[in-house]
Amino acid sequence: MELYSKQVEKLIVTEPKNRLMENVLGLGEEAGEVQGKIKKLIRDKSFSKSEVIKELGDCLFYVTAIANYLDSNLQEVANANIKKLHDRRDRDKIKGSGDNR
Repeated sequence: MELYSKQVEKLIVTEPKNRLMENVLGLGEEAGEVQGKIKKLIRDKSFSKSEVIKELGDCLFYVTAIANYLDSNLQEVANANIKKLHDRRDRDKIKGSGDNR
């Protein structure tokens, strides 16, 4: 994923002062496109796996760009997420709502 992260940096066209906001908004937009593709499964009983994968790739781009901006990387993000989820599971808090369950 380090190579992917470096490629993302080469592909970013945002002005530095707007980078974080544009990447966060881009992530939201692309996540909405994933939702739209899955909605078609519910509505039309069919969807395109390849189209969902393309949109997930766009989400990955923005997640990577945000992690890079924060001087982090996808491995650190993934490790923190797994640690959080294991902790919630161990405390029987996987279900429910709230950031700090």
